[in-house]
Amino acid sequence: MLKESGAQPFHSPSSILLVDDEQEILPEYQEFFEFAGFRTLTCADPVQAMAMVLEMPDIAVVITDLRMAHLDGISIIKTVRAALPESRHVDFMILTGDANCKLPDDVADIPIFLKPADTDALVAAIRAVLVH
Repeated sequence: MLKESGAQPFHSPSSILLVDDEQEILPEYQEFFEFAGFRTLTCADPVQAMAMVLEMPDIAVVITDLRMAHLDGISIIKTVRAALPESRHVDFMILTGDANCKLPDDVADIPIFLKPADTDALVAAIRAVLVH
């Protein structure tokens, strides 16, 4: 169960997209992020999630699971980064249960949050990238 953040609600015209193939956790995270003031989309299909990011310019942050059945989070990040026009920036974060995950050098700049996530830290990280 996610705890409610003590921080004040935040409002941004941008959306965040949470990608995780464990469908049962998506509504809980969505409710939490919306309570924190974020417009939140969720997707359990990594391929569909990539299309969503490319087709919806208001998605500014993608939070992805690292290990998923059909496509891993690293592949999502690399594919979307390569496909985005230079004029568009999307920030990525990884939410994973793998405490031993090591990122390749070309995505080493991606913050990692371990499940169950420190929700205050996750909210602070999202807010920090949305205000820039």
